[in-house]
Amino acid sequence: MKDDTAVHVMSCATDRAGAWNAAPAPEAARRTGPTFYTEEQLEPVPRSRRPLHAPSVVNDLLDATSAAERQRIVQAMLHAIGFQWLGYGAVALERGVPMPLSFLTSYAHPQWTECYFRERYYEVDLRHHEAAPSSLPLVWDIEEVSLRASTPQRTRRHRQFAEQLRDSGLRSGVFLNLASWSRPQERTVISFASGAPRRDWIVDGVLGQTLVLALCLHEFLSLHVQLADGADSAIGVSSVQQEILRALVQGLSDKEIANQLHMSAHTVDYHMRQLRRHFGARNRVQLVNAAMQRSAS
Repeated sequence: MKDDTAVHVMSCATDRAGAWNAAPAPEAARRTGPTFYTEEQLEPVPRSRRPLHAPSVVNDLLDATSAAERQRIVQAMLHAIGFQWLGYGAVALERGVPMPLSFLTSYAHPQWTECYFRERYYEVDLRHHEAAPSSLPLVWDIEEVSLRASTPQRTRRHRQFAEQLRDSGLRSGVFLNLASWSRPQERTVISFASGAPRRDWIVDGVLGQTLVLALCLHEFLSLHVQLADGADSAIGVSSVQQEILRALVQGLSDKEIANQLHMSAHTVDYHMRQLRRHFGARNRVQLVNAAMQRSAS
């Protein structure tokens, strides 16, 4: 998944052998996902911006000379703990619903990632709400997820989410919500997953190693987000926001943008506020000027 604005979307349906069948995504579905990025898109962090007393894992990632070397470091730690996959992404809470902003694909299960965002399963993924915003880890397994999804107050989409999570081979793991001190409506979500069917293997020692890897990776990636705060980047502006910027340059009103991108007016307003903050624009005119400068560069 090398494209930094979208990924090819695959159908979540599986045949009897468990193979995933490729299918084109509706245009509206493509526009609602996060910005996807990979290790290869991360630029080196200048030494002047590196933390003075970082853990050795962070320093190893910063000192790595290539994306492949960083991936070997993370994957070696991930597999040593007992996990096969790791998802890392930023979400914004919009009326209590986590709306994805960006997602690192380098360590994630590729088919499940595509299914998850295509079907907008973040809207019914109860782990987002059950994981404490204090960053305490949530340990889960597929039996618990299925049990919660089958309660009377849940919908058919909750049950579909649990079934397709099981079919993808992700059966147990750890889920963390890291709150942002500077952006109270945003969170970083880190998800570890294993094919082991039950959670009883995730003992305190495993949890400790998981937290070390999660926080070190978060520290490393946060340095890139900080560097991108004042500039356009794959992490700084999501694919949805790129669409909105293009619509702004075309002179569309908020209502017209909402209709064109199949969004609610509230969602457009939220992204407008995020874009104004990103570009340091105080009003719509300044944001349009910033968008025009960006499109010309």
